[in-house]
Amino acid sequence: MAFWHRMKPVALALGFGLWAGVALSQSADQPLSNSQSEVVIVDPNRLFSETLFGQHISEQLEAEAEELAANNRRIEEELRTEERDLTEQRPTMSPEDFRDTAEAFDQKVQAIRRERLDRARELEEKRASAEARFLATAQSALVELMNERGANILLDMRSVILRDNAIDITNDAVRKIDEAIGRGENMTLPDQQED
Repeated sequence: MAFWHRMKPVALALGFGLWAGVALSQSADQPLSNSQSEVVIVDPNRLFSETLFGQHISEQLEAEAEELAANNRRIEEELRTEERDLTEQRPTMSPEDFRDTAEAFDQKVQAIRRERLDRARELEEKRASAEARFLATAQSALVELMNERGANILLDMRSVILRDNAIDITNDAVRKIDEAIGRGENMTLPDQQED
């Protein structure tokens, strides 16, 4: 009897290991059951990259990033020119005037640098929240698709370890969102603030 108590954890661990091996060895295309599932999954990355609406948001973010980079290059060139002019004027200025002008220029550069860093941080935060804002806007299309499938729960595929491909509704969700929203050009995303 004592031997069995010592062996029980080993037997349970082996049993779990065998079950996990069998489960994981199933083909990804092989359904685990034929019954309709109350749980469906979706790949948010694909929704964002493959729908017209997600692509439109990505294009907007990319355009903002390009505009920020162009502005940074323009400002950098303006500051170089101003620094060069200041260096050329130095021989004609008193040490006090040059020091005051140089300090004012340095303060200007630091202020611009902080403003540019804040702008880049805002853009990065906007990019980070774009998927959540996208899903909030596409929610009604996803709910409609869940209703069509008889599902009560929609999970993010990225948090699912083992799945039956029959419950993956990503392809249908892309189609449904495109039909419902298109590129969403006249829509304002939830929590989107005007610049």
